[in-house]
Amino acid sequence: MPDIVGHLVDIHQYQTTQFSAYGGQYWFLVESLILGFILCFRLIPYTTDLMVNASAGLAAKYFGNKSRTLVINASTNNPELVNMVAAFCMRKAGGVANPLGSNLANIYLMYLVAPLYVMLRWKLKRDTDRLQRFKKLIRTERRLIYQHLGMAFLMFAFSIIGFWVLTASHPFGGLSEEVQIQPGSFLIAAALVCVIGIVAFQYWNKRLQERDPELFEAIDDEEHTDSWRQFIGGTTGLVMSSFAVNWLFLAWTQIYEASLTVYLGAAIFTGLHYFVGALITSLPEMNVAMEGYSKITRADLNTALSAASVSNMTNLAIAVLGILLIILLKAMGLELSL
Repeated sequence: MPDIVGHLVDIHQYQTTQFSAYGGQYWFLVESLILGFILCFRLIPYTTDLMVNASAGLAAKYFGNKSRTLVINASTNNPELVNMVAAFCMRKAGGVANPLGSNLANIYLMYLVAPLYVMLRWKLKRDTDRLQRFKKLIRTERRLIYQHLGMAFLMFAFSIIGFWVLTASHPFGGLSEEVQIQPGSFLIAAALVCVIGIVAFQYWNKRLQERDPELFEAIDDEEHTDSWRQFIGGTTGLVMSSFAVNWLFLAWTQIYEASLTVYLGAAIFTGLHYFVGALITSLPEMNVAMEGYSKITRADLNTALSAASVSNMTNLAIAVLGILLIILLKAMGLELSL
């Protein structure tokens, strides 16, 4: 793989020295922020949507409609998976912080930002009918909302415990220079913590399906296409976008080390994945949540709420895979750093 990060650093140095009179030292920051905006709000959500819609259509075709809610919300976690694997390809174990950090981002994006955005949009359009119907649905389905909130926070708690076992630290307040991936026994313990969370969620989700199967049957499926071509195209685009995000993170780690250390601690790459990468990769889930809230039905409300609860469980599964990959890579003699 070419040294793309080195080229990015060279571009920054060249612009800084050759165009210092014109603010060249800030050019790379502006350029990378523009590229980051395109990746975060255009390419990653678009390619993920392609994958989600194709996955939901294929799931309904081969496994029935009940599988769609789980598949829709699990598929929106593909950015976390691909972003983590891309980091591992660069020998950075800090990529496992992405799915663990997404469990925090999912909560404030899906349960605060998404519903408030939908309600504000209706209010600005003076669409009082939809606004009142949505408020009535929220009041009627309070129990369902509390259940999803509880499971989302529980999955977040498991992710924090898993992160602590994995690194003997927590991500808040900055990671110190002493922070490192723990030895094998701790890695296995961290994986087990995540597995316990997954089992707890699956038990709850199964009971919810048994008590109220209509929530998983009556989903609007107009956009879901059983297209393998769309699935493969979305996957390819997402992989390329995720590598680009990691290259930017590595370049920022070198170029802006002094500033980023103040906010993220010494393990800058891990901090970027936990807070910035997690936010980026959670945007597709937010799109699913906003679409679900906008349809104002019980089933679509369940899908919107699941954008956090199901995705948080899926992130634990991705973290387990990441931990197993770290164990395998270490067994192969490859050194990984945070």
